[in-house]
Amino acid sequence: MTVNDFHQRMMSDVQARADSDADFPSRSFMSIMAEKLADVDEVENLQVLHYEGTGSRNRSLLIDGYDLYDTDDPGADRQIALAVMDWHPGSELATLTTTEARKKLNALQSFLSDAVQQQLETRLEDSSDEYQLARELRQRGASVSRYRLYLISNAQVSASMKVPPAETINGIPVDFHVWDLSRLLQVEESASGRSEVEIDLSGWLEDGLPALSIQSEEAEFETYLAAVPGDLLADLYGQYGSRLLEGNVRSFLSNKVLVNRGIRATIQSEPDMFLAYNNGLTATATSVAASRSGSHALIKTIKNLQIVNGGQTTASLYNARRDLSPKPNLKDISVQLKLIVVHPEESETLVPKISKYANTQNRVNPADFFSNSPFHRRLESISRRLLAPSVAGKAFQTHWFYERTRGQYLNERNRGSASHSKTFEVRNPRNQVINKTDLAKYELSWAQEPHMVSRGSQKNFSAFAANVANKWDKDEAQFNDEYFKHAVAKAILFNSVRAAVLKAEWYTTGYLANIVSYAVAKLAYEVQVQGKGKVLDLDRIWLSQAVPVEVLSYATELAKAARGVLTHDDKPVVNVTEWAKKEQCWTDVKSESVPAPAEFLATLLDPFKVVEKAKTARMNQKIDSSISAQIEALNVGGETWLRVADFGKEHRILSPNELSLVSKFSNGAYAVPTESQAAKLMTFLQRVEENGFKR
Repeated sequence: MTVNDFHQRMMSDVQARADSDADFPSRSFMSIMAEKLADVDEVENLQVLHYEGTGSRNRSLLIDGYDLYDTDDPGADRQIALAVMDWHPGSELATLTTTEARKKLNALQSFLSDAVQQQLETRLEDSSDEYQLARELRQRGASVSRYRLYLISNAQVSASMKVPPAETINGIPVDFHVWDLSRLLQVEESASGRSEVEIDLSGWLEDGLPALSIQSEEAEFETYLAAVPGDLLADLYGQYGSRLLEGNVRSFLSNKVLVNRGIRATIQSEPDMFLAYNNGLTATATSVAASRSGSHALIKTIKNLQIVNGGQTTASLYNARRDLSPKPNLKDISVQLKLIVVHPEESETLVPKISKYANTQNRVNPADFFSNSPFHRRLESISRRLLAPSVAGKAFQTHWFYERTRGQYLNERNRGSASHSKTFEVRNPRNQVINKTDLAKYELSWAQEPHMVSRGSQKNFSAFAANVANKWDKDEAQFNDEYFKHAVAKAILFNSVRAAVLKAEWYTTGYLANIVSYAVAKLAYEVQVQGKGKVLDLDRIWLSQAVPVEVLSYATELAKAARGVLTHDDKPVVNVTEWAKKEQCWTDVKSESVPAPAEFLATLLDPFKVVEKAKTARMNQKIDSSISAQIEALNVGGETWLRVADFGKEHRILSPNELSLVSKFSNGAYAVPTESQAAKLMTFLQRVEENGFKR
């Protein structure tokens, strides 16, 4: 796809969002970009806020979005992101010059500077969103580790564009980042789906990082072993924050202590023993530049460094230097590093596996590796097979497309001719795409955890993962066609409430995502409290592909009540988005009395009908899973099963009884395994593959 094609698609998406939300295209563009920056792990939870004014010394002030770290999370990297927008409404792709970029970023930096120096609050209305943000920035003050200032544009940067160099405000580093359409397209089309980070080590080690290089002709990767200076690790974490940590490790670090006690004691008392006491780091990269002499190497640069084990060590080194008194000298500390260089095309599959096995001896919940769960593959399979009921005005049925991996929908749409793309989009409408973070948002809102949803897609997804992983282990058959239909019904409910709030007379602007999540959670709560044992009829929503008027009307009332709690003048936290993250906020919303109308209560369903359907669906899924395992075992083939037996015997991975079963299907004597045999065979295959067997 060319950048011009990408521009046309972006402008089309922006206009569709603006029409749907009855909003200005510029605001819709910023909302879309907030979602995309979260998708590529650049800014987790960018809140859209538009302000333009004049500050001290008659300087222009601009801001269009912000992301504050969670003060309740001691593992947070304490970085704050602020964003300003460069919007061009024309149909032609514009060019962004260095002069224009600096002007916008200077205005954003002036907003930050005036806010932290208490020169802005007196100029603003104390009930305004910008006042709340300015106050929050001032109050956080010296606790902030770094400010990241973003210019987000729907133009293309000029070839001569130069991003302003890093600066400081009150001694805190300030970095500048420019995201234009070219950069976004590059990231979306990359194998990793992340913004590339290239680390030049010459600033710390002039000759490079000494390492031992281990390469194998058969392996799909190369490995380096090194001892990394502690100050280098702390500096890297200070600059890049949690973006250095692989997603699973990032989730695990949340809610951990700032500096592990053992690590702190070693840093303060025995820094020279750190290498001996600490387990070190395991990390991956997509490439390194190094000079080599035999097995010895000097690593100069590392591209896309991701720490998959040792995130707490890294964060603790940084936090110890920042918080401990007297400040420790980290130059005396060395940390063991195993760096695995994985080809970009293999990173999506290999990096999660490396992360999983690197953490198996640590207390990391298996749910942290949920991104690669068979749960996703099952939902993907169901979504491709299951047709949604046709709606009025359409003579055909469509799919709700579950996007298991980023960019999957576009790849499927664009892999054929123009005719294929058109047909695909008709059968799989773009407004019927659900990705993993969308699903987590819908499910946890209905599960009455809107405060978790408000903490951002990453933390919300982690909480959702833990919940589903536990349920999957107990009974994976509950995740079946009925589960998917109900998940879609919750998506329809969430998006319908969103549309209704946008049209409500009482709604102006701001906090839409928080209001909707709280409204859906409140609806689920009121069904429990006032429904007399009955439940919301999710099957009705699925069959009609719409929310009953009575349900939507009551949900809109609940949204108004939720907004009142979120924005109340007496709330204990000034900033609304920060207040929305607190469990106390949800407690207050639950306590709001909003009697349910009789018309709404009449739509509720007797639960025994739901239970019976769930039982049937669970039984069907168990049958489907058994048949699927039998088909999989047959598709492996006798020759491969023979190799599995040889590998299992040679490496002592399979017991004699297990080898006997595998051997039965390696000589063609048994045509079709039973359900039980198939399940065991696939377990054996997984075990040998985990120990190096390749089909």
